[in-house]
This record gives sequence, C-alpha cells and structure tokens, in this order.
Amino acid sequence: MIRIMQLCCLALCTLIATCPILAQVDSKDVLIGTKLTAGFDMGVDSSEGRRDWLEKNADDGYFKLGYPSGQSWGAVFITVGKPTDSNRPSMDLSDYQTLSIELKADPGTKVIDIGIKTNAQPDNGTETKIPVKLGAEWKTYELPLKRFKGADIRSLYVVAEFVFADSKSQTVYVRNIKYLTRAAKPGD
Repeated sequence: MIRIMQLCCLALCTLIATCPILAQVDSKDVLIGTKLTAGFDMGVDSSEGRRDWLEKNADDGYFKLGYPSGQSWGAVFITVGKPTDSNRPSMDLSDYQTLSIELKADPGTKVIDIGIKTNAQPDNGTETKIPVKLGAEWKTYELPLKRFKGADIRSLYVVAEFVFADSKSQTVYVRNIKYLTRAAKPGD
C-alpha cells in the first residue's frame, strides 16, 4: 500500500511539473541579456527623431542607452509585437505583480523614468512613470505594477519603457527584464 501511494505521488508530481496548465510560472522573461523573448520587439525615439542611440552589446549581455544631448525627451521601449501607431496588440500580464529590471548608469546619470502602457494609451507622455535612482553598479530594481496608475495590466502594449526628460546626454545600461508573480521587494 505504501509503495502504491509513493508511485501515485511521484506520478502526480511529474504531471504537475510537466503540465503547463498545472505548473506555476513564477516569472515571464521579456529580455534575457540582450535577447528579447518571443513576441516582443524594441524601439527607440526622441523629440528630434533620433533613433541611433541604442547599442546592443551581445558579448557582455546588455543594451547601452546613450541618450544624446539636445533632445527634450527620449525613450527606449519594449512592445508586444513590432512598434506600431495603430491596431496595437496587447498582452494580459495580470498574473504578475512586479516588473524586475537590471540597470546601471555612467556617472552623471542619476535618474531614469520607467513606464508601462496599454494598447489604448496615447503616445503623449502622460502614462505613469516611476523615477528610479541609478548607480554605477548593476542593480535589480523591482517595481510594483500597481504603482503604474492608468495602465490596465490585462492589455499591456509597452511592457517596459525607459524615458529620459533632460537635454543633457545620459548613459544607462539595461539587461534582464521580467515580470514576477510575487510582490516587489521593499526598497526599490
């Protein structure tokens, strides 16, 4: 009888681990190093139409956001599907509570704004953005999704954006972006 219970338990554990419906997913990767996962794309823009300031460093596994001077704003954004102005796709990320991003910056860059946006929100900068203080060493920042007021996480189009709002050049490095089912750790 004990042997049968052990076999049943083993079979159930195997089923849970291999069945995508029953297995709990703790995170959804968006960016691993410099590799976007399936279904995501990336764009870059600025007030003066500059789109040449995003560099991929595949050897070291990060993107360099070299925001140029003379702009009134600039953004690097990760979208569901290719960036588009109309008929935007979306993704339901309501199973998640936290946006996790690894960042660092060159000296002189102190803060960057992080945002997310639904497929219905306009591209006018009014979406909620969270300012993040940056340092020279890699750090994982965890942002509670509930802080992004106005962004319905059941229909996200921009799953992560990095917004610069200064006319001075700044350099930020990013890698490893994911959504987590657990609450954000305090302090970010």
